[in-house]
This record gives sequence, C-alpha cells and structure tokens, in this order.
Amino acid sequence: MKGKVGVIVLAAGQGLRAGTQKQWAVLRGRPLLSFPLETFENHPLIHAVYLGVDREHLEEGKKCLERWAPNKGRKVFIGGERRQDTVYNGLRELDEDITLAGIHDAARPLVSHLLVSRVVEKAKEAGAAIPAVPLRDTIKEVQGDTVKVTLDRSQLRAVQTPQFFRREIIQEAYRQAVLGGWEATDDAFLVEAMGVEVHVVEGEDENFKVTYPQDLERLEDLMGWETRTGFGYDAHPLVPRRKLILGGAEIPHALGLQGHSDADVLCHAVVDALLGAAGLGDIGQLFPDSDPRHKDRPSLEFLEETAQLLC
Repeated sequence: MKGKVGVIVLAAGQGLRAGTQKQWAVLRGRPLLSFPLETFENHPLIHAVYLGVDREHLEEGKKCLERWAPNKGRKVFIGGERRQDTVYNGLRELDEDITLAGIHDAARPLVSHLLVSRVVEKAKEAGAAIPAVPLRDTIKEVQGDTVKVTLDRSQLRAVQTPQFFRREIIQEAYRQAVLGGWEATDDAFLVEAMGVEVHVVEGEDENFKVTYPQDLERLEDLMGWETRTGFGYDAHPLVPRRKLILGGAEIPHALGLQGHSDADVLCHAVVDALLGAAGLGDIGQLFPDSDPRHKDRPSLEFLEETAQLLC
C-alpha cells in the first residue's frame, strides 16, 4: 500500500469519570499525552501526527506537539463535544498524502512500538484493523440486580486503540455517521456498520486506558522508577596565568586549571556522571576539545546543555 500513515491523537476529553482531564495529568514531569506522541514520533511506520485538544488547551497542545513530535507533528486542532466529534474534526485535517489513518486515545500512554506495527501492517493488508485483548472475567448481562444471561467470553474481546483504517473507509464511515446521527465510542463500530470487515490483532494489557483516578496509580506502578548510577572523574594541571574555576565560581589563587574550556573539573565530573548514567557517552564526545567553539567556554554551559538533554 502506497502513501503515508498518519495518526490522530485524541486529547479533547473532559475526563468526567477520572475527575480530571487525565491526558494532562503529570507523570515523570511531563503530561500523559506526551508519551503516545513520543511513541508515534519515533515509530518508523508513522509519518504524521495530529493532535486534537479542547479549546482551553490549544496553546499547550501546540507546545506538546512541537516538543514530543518535532519532526512528524503536523497540526493541533480543536476537538468536539464528543469523542467522535473530535475524530471527525481530525479526519478533516489530514494532509492529502495520508492514505492510512490511525486514531488513538491520548489516555493510553503505554502503547508500544510493537503494537503499532501489528495494527498498521494488518490495516495496510486488510483495510481496517484494531487491537484487542481477551477477557479474563466471566461476563454477565444483567437487568437491575438480576442476571439475564452469562455470555461466552471466549468470543469476546476488549478493544483498544490505536485503530487504523484506509483513509477512504474511515472518512466514509464518519460521513455516514453524521448523516445518520449514529453515536459510537469506538471507531471500528462505524466501519462495521457500513458492512466493512474489521480485522483484530493481539493487543497488550499495558495499553489500558486511564479512566479513573486509581488508573493513574496503576500507571505509575507499571512505569516505575529506574535507578541509574554514573561516575564522573576529571583532572587538569594547575598552571600560572589561568583562572581557577570550580563549580562555576572563581577561586582567588596564583594558579589556575589548564584546559580548552575554563577547565572547571567539578562541572566536568558532574557532566561526565550524568552522561554516563544516561548512556550518552562522555564529556569528550559531547564537548570535544578539538571544537574551537568550546575554547575558554564556561563549563556551567556544558552542565546546562547536559541537563536539557536529560529532560
């Protein structure tokens, strides 16, 4: 299938069940919606990312798309009152080169590269694909406080996003939904209503939707905190006619440290430790003494740039 793949990330919901707009909840110092944006930005099969937000978060949405999808972010648009209104608005924003369109809930931050690949490849092949996971609990249909029937869970699946469709299929499905006044919380339902076969691929338990406050706690537990250790070491000879700079502060002394930059061994050691912990090499790779731009440069600037890399 020729053409490009675009994905619409839905972040316009009001989060009534969660008691807050969960897509803007802060996790690890960044909004929840930034995680799927980053996943799509770094996925080789995705070419364009569109973000739907409520009007109050329009400027924040633009900053997020620029920060977390700097190369593939195409546009931030204002969503609608309902989820399907936001999808409809997003489909109208797709660029002409998009032939396969995906739809993903921003409140599913742990979508993996492998899952995206499975859904995209199946949609390219079959025209419509969704991820789903088996049900673990027994499912019963009830009326009031009485069981009407116990359903066969072996034939049931819990459906997730992202869902991908050939552009003409999903756009026609939403056109018919608008004309017919249909309502759906699932995009595939509208495609099924047209008589188009929707194919299912294996979903992932971790790709759950943050819906209630306790889901944020579960998310934090799943993501956890990784502890890393870095060791920094630096040494410069003391020589005359050089300033002695330590930690960015000038120390009155007859001798100073010799080096290409200001030779601040304290800052250099801290930078080395941070880069090592992050697996980003060492100070010599990032700020080589062969680069004339670093001649007599304050080492505090090295520390600032390193901190930005880690954010």
